[in-house]
Amino acid sequence: MKSNKQIARHHMYNSDGLVAKKHANDEIISRLVEEGKCKSGAIITYGTLSYFWTDNLWDLARKQRVASNELRVAIKCLKDQIAQQVEFINEIENTEVTDA
Repeated sequence: MKSNKQIARHHMYNSDGLVAKKHANDEIISRLVEEGKCKSGAIITYGTLSYFWTDNLWDLARKQRVASNELRVAIKCLKDQIAQQVEFINEIENTEVTDA
């Protein structure tokens, strides 16, 4: 059985952790902005500038003891953020590039 600290560190540092998934989506969103498929505000809303829950998980991973409630909230919110990214990416990738 893993400790809460081990779980937090897994999501921070492992290639199949939540932070790695968020960073992969961040790259896709940046690419979509560069291609002109969406406005640069997407980076603030969904991409690399939207890092509150990633930072929260980072803080938990550095603690000596990690409370179960704090960890559950951080993981749930980061999963929700990733789901929003995926929904946004799917929506944008299925649209045509238009001139504004």
